[in-house]
Amino acid sequence: MKLSRFFVSLFCLFSALALSVGSARAEEVYLIRGGFDIFSLGMNDMAKALQAKGVKASVNGILAWKGIADDIIKRSKVKKGVSYPIIFLGHSLGADAAPEFANYLGENGVIVDLVIGFDATGRRVFNKGAKKVINYHSSAMGPYVEGPGFRGTITAVDVSKFGATHFTVEKIKGVQDLALAAVMSQLRRR
Repeated sequence: MKLSRFFVSLFCLFSALALSVGSARAEEVYLIRGGFDIFSLGMNDMAKALQAKGVKASVNGILAWKGIADDIIKRSKVKKGVSYPIIFLGHSLGADAAPEFANYLGENGVIVDLVIGFDATGRRVFNKGAKKVINYHSSAMGPYVEGPGFRGTITAVDVSKFGATHFTVEKIKGVQDLALAAVMSQLRRR
């Protein structure tokens, strides 16, 4: 009798786990802050707004992008190991890392559905891996450009009309609203 209760309990546990996994949102949204990990607090605000909508979003420091990419590549080798779409948002040095992240994943057979940069500090080149790229720039900061092998789209959006500067671009509500709308639009396409 005890053995039968054990199997019933085990069945219930596995059923609960299967239901919770089956109902999980299917996305990976990574927000990367800029230098010193203290100036890009608007990234935290956007992550909280996404999480409030049930989106699986995480905020990370600039040094985390490579580890995140390596984890995605490792999981991509397992059937259904990666939750799509993959979305990357970065500010300042985090925006500099955006093409490195997408190119690295692309070289390893993983596509980044949406990349959003806020004021990269210099010219950055996308070669592969990104489907759609949006560069919200406040000034004459570095552009995002197409490189060899790039098959996606790059859109530059001047957000200086919102009063944005390099240090405020990701904190201004109007700019955040544009970025969040782009993310939510991408999530509706799945």
